[in-house]
Amino acid sequence: MNEHQISRRDLLSLTGAAALAAVGLGPAAGTARAADGLPASKLIRVEGNTGPAYFREETLHEGTVLQSLGFDNVNRRLYTAQVIQGGRKLAGEPAALSGGARDLHGDLSITEWTLGADAADGSSTGRITGSMYLRGFGHGVSIGVEPSGSSTYLWTEVDAVRDEANETSRGMRLCRFKFAGSATPLDATSPSLEKFTPVPGSVNNTASVDPVTHRLVVRYSLGGMRYRVYDLAAARAGDFTTPLAEIAEPAISIDRARFGRPSFQGYAAAGSHLYLLHGNAYGTAQDHDEDEETPELVISPPGEGNTHLTSVDLNTGRVITTFHSKAGHTLPFREPEGLAIQIPRAGDREVYRLCMGFASGETSGRRTASVYYKDSLIQP
Repeated sequence: MNEHQISRRDLLSLTGAAALAAVGLGPAAGTARAADGLPASKLIRVEGNTGPAYFREETLHEGTVLQSLGFDNVNRRLYTAQVIQGGRKLAGEPAALSGGARDLHGDLSITEWTLGADAADGSSTGRITGSMYLRGFGHGVSIGVEPSGSSTYLWTEVDAVRDEANETSRGMRLCRFKFAGSATPLDATSPSLEKFTPVPGSVNNTASVDPVTHRLVVRYSLGGMRYRVYDLAAARAGDFTTPLAEIAEPAISIDRARFGRPSFQGYAAAGSHLYLLHGNAYGTAQDHDEDEETPELVISPPGEGNTHLTSVDLNTGRVITTFHSKAGHTLPFREPEGLAIQIPRAGDREVYRLCMGFASGETSGRRTASVYYKDSLIQP
């Protein structure tokens, strides 16, 4: 997210279910009906602050904050999305643009990491093996990663719409494209892009791929934030007529006097469970219920933060657990950014992790990325 105080849009992002009820939209809002439900699966425990980092303070292609991440679990690659940094001039542009202009235009950078073998403690090393630029796509809230042989296809937001009030942009639709490292940018207007609007009339579409069950999870806005789950092969073919599950984004219950209203920062799904990430960078301030007469509350104090992980039942929309996570609390700059499911051993989909990204690095404009994970699986 942007490195500034929490906005009104951020505050509203936690109230999707309530907003939906206010406009009279029930669980089956839209044009399709969900199937009979997802088979029950193992649950990743979001509680607990132990466990090593998967990697810590690694440099990405840009110096901006990490926005989202996703794994190609077949080819052992990791992909990250960022807004393009200020001062960079791309092919076909008359001059370099500022970081603010890039954010408003929805210009993103994707970094490809090829991962090394995991160490005994679960950590990993890797190296950057490619990058590509996307122009006019959005903010990079989430990316879905789909292996296809030795290639990787990405699902992202596209057709950015400016949000002048919050100095950013959001994609209207979804698109799918093959990752191809190049200095030549891929434009949102490119005829090579496959574009989709899974739910007619929806906006703010983003996607995540569940690698455990080969499903596509779509987050979208239609009278409030919602999620639909689709068979990945059907979605790839442009068939969004039969969602496998559909829920409203639930509000999370936290100690607001201590943590305020953390910003939404990412989501991922594995089986019958959805996982949500909320939080802000250290030192972020927020008005007390927008009361300008009272001092601002620091909702993410250094060394503690206000990062929260939430597990949700995709069949009912019920919140299972919300936990205040201090993973990576020693990072000098720490902003939660992105969730992804990793399958550590290719082919063994019975064992998987929930990986959470953090923008790190002490200096603005020279940010790095850190990834921590949860791997305790229980049968609910």
